[in-house]
Amino acid sequence: MLGEFMFDQKLLGARIKALRIQKALSQDRLSELADLNGKYLGEVERGSANISIVNLSKLADALDVPLPSLLSAGHERSRPELVSKLHKLIDESDDAQLKIIYRLIESVLR
Repeated sequence: MLGEFMFDQKLLGARIKALRIQKALSQDRLSELADLNGKYLGEVERGSANISIVNLSKLADALDVPLPSLLSAGHERSRPELVSKLHKLIDESDDAQLKIIYRLIESVLR
């Protein structure tokens, strides 16, 4: 049912940006791989542009992830769960990993 499917452009954009960063791709490189305009990709990542299923499929291919995983919100956890898991990851990280984690989080939040 359509009523059960909730689409959030900002969440989708954040998911795309997180995957791009995880794969160590710049916006420019991802836009090249997906054959999309770089400015448009930036707007998609910020959640300020609509994206067609064709362009979403191009991004999934370029990011090497299944298309449904970009749209699925079923894997998301509650805020308290996420905070707890983040604390655990941070506590178990060595200094080099902690610096990487910090840079990733900082880049996502900017």
